[in-house]
Formats: sequence, C-alpha cells, structure tokens
Amino acid sequence: MKDSFQREIDYLRISITDRCYYQCSYCKVDYPSHLSHHDILSYEDLIKIVKAAIKVGITKFKITGGEPTQRKGYLYLISSLKKIKGVQSVTLTTNGSLFTKQDLNYLKNIDIDAINFSLDTLDENEYFLLTKQDCLQKVLDNILYAYHIQIPVKINCVVDDTFHLKRLQSLLSFVKDKDICLRFIEMMPLNQEKRTNHYQQIIDYCHHFQYHVVNQQLGNGPAYYIKLQGYLGYIGFIDALNHKFCFNCNRMRLTSTGQLKPCLFYNNTIDLKGFVDNEEELIRQFKKAINLKPKEHHFEEGKSLTKMNEIGG
Repeated sequence: MKDSFQREIDYLRISITDRCYYQCSYCKVDYPSHLSHHDILSYEDLIKIVKAAIKVGITKFKITGGEPTQRKGYLYLISSLKKIKGVQSVTLTTNGSLFTKQDLNYLKNIDIDAINFSLDTLDENEYFLLTKQDCLQKVLDNILYAYHIQIPVKINCVVDDTFHLKRLQSLLSFVKDKDICLRFIEMMPLNQEKRTNHYQQIIDYCHHFQYHVVNQQLGNGPAYYIKLQGYLGYIGFIDALNHKFCFNCNRMRLTSTGQLKPCLFYNNTIDLKGFVDNEEELIRQFKKAINLKPKEHHFEEGKSLTKMNEIGG
C-alpha cells in the first residue's frame, strides 16, 4: 500500500520487548524495564497483527527490542512468522551476546533471512565503557559462527561522540575478508541536544579507498553501500541527518505494547492492542497509520521524545 506521498510501505519493525541489559548511552534505556509481561503483546497477538499487515502489502519484518533475544520464546515467534503465507523476509537485530550455537543453528534451519549484530567497537575496554557489559568475545564468536553457517550477517555500528579513527580501522579490518555488510549509523539526536560530527569523517576516510557505489538495494532498510577495493563485503551508511532518506521511507514500527508508529521522529502512534482479535479492524488501523505517515522527520531542527529501546531502532 502506498502512503499519501506515494511511497510503498512494505516493511514493519516489530519490537518484542523494551528490555535490554546493555546500557548504551545513545539508546537511553531505563533499566530495569517499567513494563511487565502483561503490558506487552503476546506472540499470538503479534502473529495476528502480522497477518493483518500482510493484507495491506507489508511483507518484510524485522524483530527488534530492546534486546529481542532477552525475551523467552523469540525463536518460536521467528519460526512462526517464517511459515506465514505472504511473508517475504524475517530478520533480527541483536547485540548478539545471548546466542548459543544451538540458537544459531535453529535460526539457520528455519531460514532466517539475516541477523544484524550491533557492534560499536572491537576494543574490550571501550566495549565495556559503551555497554557496561564484559562480553565482547562472546559477541564476536557468535558473529563468526553465524557467518560460518552461512546466515547472512550485517554489523551495525553507531557513530557516537566517542568514535575515533582507530575504531573505524579495526572494524574495517575485521570484515575485509568476510562477506559481511558493515554499516555505520549516524546517531540520531532524539531527545539529546548534542549532535556528533564524527559521521562525515567516516565517509571521508572510506572515500580514500578505491571504491564503487553499489546501486542495488541490500536489505529492507535505508542504507546505501559502497564496495571498497579488496573487500569481500560491503560498507553501508545510514545517515538520517547527513543523507536524509525520508523520500523513500518504506517502514513503520510496532512497539512491544502494540503502538504502531508511522515515523521514528514523531510521537504519534495508533494503538493496535485492542484490535488483535478483529482482523478487519487491524487492517483499517494499518491503513490509517500508513495515510498518517508524515513526509519527513525533522531531526535536523529539533528533538524527539522517542526512546530507542521502546520502538526497536
């Protein structure tokens, strides 16, 4: 279904929990979570919502959090979504710290379409300072194992105000001989006044290499990619301020409590929780949300009260 600006809306990011035991400053998680299990949608309710979403042309789904692997049964949800007629892709965004090899084998067997790992540094001390968790090696082991069993892997790196050239160089070295997309995400200010200026430095550094622009779309999101000479994978950029991509935005977000959010910046939501047993009404609410989707965000002008742990990034 197209919105009022003729954009095809076919992608829904589903937050299944607001909880995350990481404490990354840019995510602004209030830990512990204030939500109880009764506040959030059951997996059965989420499946009903997905089936309604398909009826309006939404066929691509991202499972997010908080940290989605922190919620029990997330594997069941992904497996169930993969079986629904009309679903084109199901992907997962995670910090990657809670996986076992059995979990990753299961995800491979149900043919998950991709896993996006959040990884901002390869330095153990920096990793602890950023996340307040001492599990970098576990995350790296899980990335490498997922890659080894041929799950499509992407690495998401948020460029915050602590980012520096050595961190960039180490991440580039890590993926050089691997068919992994490394994406650099410009930190959106949300409810913060401070805006980092490190993002353009990353683009400039990468452009010192011989490279070519990748014209094909790699995944469902707004990233654009380049291919550095000598690198097996791709380098991507998601820069909502520097390279505003609202003109072709194809996504909406569903919070764990059932709030359908047409735009990351704005606080406007539509509550689906009361309609989960009425597919006709769910379809009507999806159409309403798509028509309410604004032309563009205004991060460059002001703040948003959005909390990333609540709406799934």
